Amino acid sequence: MRRSSLWITAILMVVLSSCRYKDLCYDHNHESSENFYLKLSLKLDIDVDIEVSEEYHTEIKVPTYLVVCFYDTLTGAMRNMEYVGSYGGPLHVNPGTYDMVVYSFDTEWTQVRGEGNINDLVAFTSDISKLKSHMLALFDTKEDETPPGPIIYTPDHLLVTRKRVEIPPYSTEEQHITIEATAKTIAQTYSFQLRNIDGIQYVSSAEAFITNQARASYFGRGEISKEPATIYFPMGVNRKEKTLQCTFNTFGKLPGESRSFLNMVLTDTEGKPHTIVTDVTEQFQDTTHTIVINDSVVVPPPASGGGIAPTVEEWEEENVDVPIG
Repeated sequence: MRRSSLWITAILMVVLSSCRYKDLCYDHNHESSENFYLKLSLKLDIDVDIEVSEEYHTEIKVPTYLVVCFYDTLTGAMRNMEYVGSYGGPLHVNPGTYDMVVYSFDTEWTQVRGEGNINDLVAFTSDISKLKSHMLALFDTKEDETPPGPIIYTPDHLLVTRKRVEIPPYSTEEQHITIEATAKTIAQTYSFQLRNIDGIQYVSSAEAFITNQARASYFGRGEISKEPATIYFPMGVNRKEKTLQCTFNTFGKLPGESRSFLNMVLTDTEGKPHTIVTDVTEQFQDTTHTIVINDSVVVPPPASGGGIAPTVEEWEEENVDVPIG
């Protein structure tokens, strides 16, 4: 998927690098001022109290470039689309008042569609229900715990800013118009820990599904989807601390009284799955964006025995003479 993104990026930068891409110019008359400049600031810090080891931290990367869309303030229809670098750049747009939306483009999992109208502009991730539904079938859940909606990948960070802007009439006199804006992520990041795991040396991998999350983000109008989804993400196995740890992203918990359940699958070294279900609704209301589960969990030894050693305390030194020549 990353390779496809790079090819698309290369093609777009060649074809769309100026105002002369006719199919997307809409009513652009090619005579607007080149002294109109967009100056971007990027908010790259994440609003979460990280409780996990450094190896499981997440970060927001500086995008290679961003998409700039100008929309009619009455109809929401797109009037112009251009591209700028990481911190902005010159733009070409006719005089008038617009709703400007800027968003990063080179994300790995988060996709964007509906660019033609500001009300349809939406970020989403792929539906992987066919790949992962067999794992949810392992859970003996009650009716109110049944994961609603499709199973989707956790979104990565999409940097977005929205602003109403007014472009004055073009003048032959030298003029410099700068619009400043700050782009920040539309995803929410949570840190997660499952502590007190007895038998963690028998765990080879761990995966999680969290229910009643927003399916998408209609960032053009600043709303999350009311359609429910279950977010999938892998968890890191920290044998030294006997915990499962990770950070994950979501467009937000589904509004309303719905409960969010965390369904975890721990696969042992023999390939046998062990399931855990816990209600994390209340922890989603915590402003620290931290989910910690202290319930004692026991993973029994597999029938074939064995396991993965938690740590290597010391290597024995051995000198070996290697003949040369």
